[in-house]
Amino acid sequence: MKFLIMPKPILAKNMSLRAYCLRYQQAQDFVADAPVRFLDGIVALPFLKVLDDLGLDALTGGSPLFVPINKFSLLTDISEQCHQPPNKIIFLLDNQVPPEEPFLSCIKNLKSKGFSFAVENVVNFGFMDPILQHCDYVMLSFKAGNMKNLDLYTRMSFKYKDHIFIASGVDRVDTFYELQKHGFRFYEGNFYTLPLPRDRGAMSPVKVNRIQLLNTVHKPDFAIEDVVKIVTRDPSMIISLLRFVNSPYLGISQEIKSVPQAVALLGQVEVRKWVLTTIMSLLAEDKPSELVRLALFRAKFAERLARCFDMAMLSNTLFLVGLFSILDATLDLPMEEALQKVKVSDEVSSTLITREGRLAPVLNFVFAYESADWTGVKNIMILNKIKPEEIFEAYIDTAKWYGSLIDSTKETVDQP
Repeated sequence: MKFLIMPKPILAKNMSLRAYCLRYQQAQDFVADAPVRFLDGIVALPFLKVLDDLGLDALTGGSPLFVPINKFSLLTDISEQCHQPPNKIIFLLDNQVPPEEPFLSCIKNLKSKGFSFAVENVVNFGFMDPILQHCDYVMLSFKAGNMKNLDLYTRMSFKYKDHIFIASGVDRVDTFYELQKHGFRFYEGNFYTLPLPRDRGAMSPVKVNRIQLLNTVHKPDFAIEDVVKIVTRDPSMIISLLRFVNSPYLGISQEIKSVPQAVALLGQVEVRKWVLTTIMSLLAEDKPSELVRLALFRAKFAERLARCFDMAMLSNTLFLVGLFSILDATLDLPMEEALQKVKVSDEVSSTLITREGRLAPVLNFVFAYESADWTGVKNIMILNKIKPEEIFEAYIDTAKWYGSLIDSTKETVDQP
């Protein structure tokens, strides 16, 4: 049984990554015209097998994972089906789990084995109190800037002083800042992908230099000497380039110690690849690390989806669309202004600004998918006659690619 899965990041107040929350959709719901839902009431938990097959490292980089389960799943022998470290798994309940036996006994049993619990969609916390007493986290929704749960948070945080409260659905920067004032510990939503308010002064010379490198390698036949000149002005780029060229990924036997030697050895194709996957990270080094992960994930996912949308010949272009889709958040500028600083094709620029044109269906699908907007995902799949298995395989391939990319980076950094 296939699932469409999406781990959504949970960030702290300083936007550091703390965990992921898994949202998923049973693939067969897209085949039969069934209502879209996260949990399907089945007794077995096949998404746990997907988690085992993929691995927590590939899915979350080893970070803890909130896993939604319903009342039916709770009654199964979850501990026998979940082969992940218990301290990395937080089971997320909703208000459909009755606060009575045998459900309470199942929660207590799983907690005794090292698992943690969270609850979401709380309406009447007095009624849910028997379950809340065993939870470590409470997730309250503030989607679309709706602050109606703020009063509920005030009352609940007074009673449950030891619980960690998570604001979910935070998709506006002003909502994020407002909720910080009220003491929320963690946040989930798209707020970190948006430009932050800032003084529109001159951009730092370091960022200007890195953008210049992007623009240089964008030329079909760029000069190697130009790359060397730009890279040698930035110590971070020098370190990154030498790590890359000496990594096991390239399998070069002798150690490369200079920028000219590294660039000449790599050639245009590999230099361009290094720039595209590295410079966005360096441009966003003052941003949440999750933003960099998102850029690379969007880029590879969009590239991999090209064949699903009958755009195989445009896969490289779609990679760029995904990669530059966070440029506005990286530079804290509206997308139109941000793209004026980077030389991309008119088609890529138009797609990112207007979300229209022949490339737009892929970008819109990526956005819907990462938001776990299963209705939007379903509609795009139907319009483009895409099977759930194709999306599942594209996502798994992307997750594995990103996992191998992180592994190679770790190996390089760990080198003496």
